[in-house]
Amino acid sequence: MSETQPPSTLQRPAEKLISRFGLWQVKDHTIRTYLEKGFSLGICCRACPRTIEWTPPELLRRFGDRLDLPLKDLVPRLSCTGEDGCGSHDIAVFPHLYDGSWTWPPKA
Repeated sequence: MSETQPPSTLQRPAEKLISRFGLWQVKDHTIRTYLEKGFSLGICCRACPRTIEWTPPELLRRFGDRLDLPLKDLVPRLSCTGEDGCGSHDIAVFPHLYDGSWTWPPKA
């Protein structure tokens, strides 16, 4: 049985903030950092209004074998593809406190 995701309160930041995003802002944060702090990764296309969220469970699914991947290495590889994507590689990211129940590492 798959776990149901709670509704998200993620909202797209103001365009002014998105336009000012710089890769330096992710500092030395890694996938592990986001899992430990219970953050989702908010991903915004700067060329269109598309905004998506990778929740901690999704981050773990995608990067479970690469938890120490720095976001500064991941972000340049992101693009606005898939359903409703415009194809742009101009992406901004930000942390969003996950709306569900999350503890990392999982308690035994």
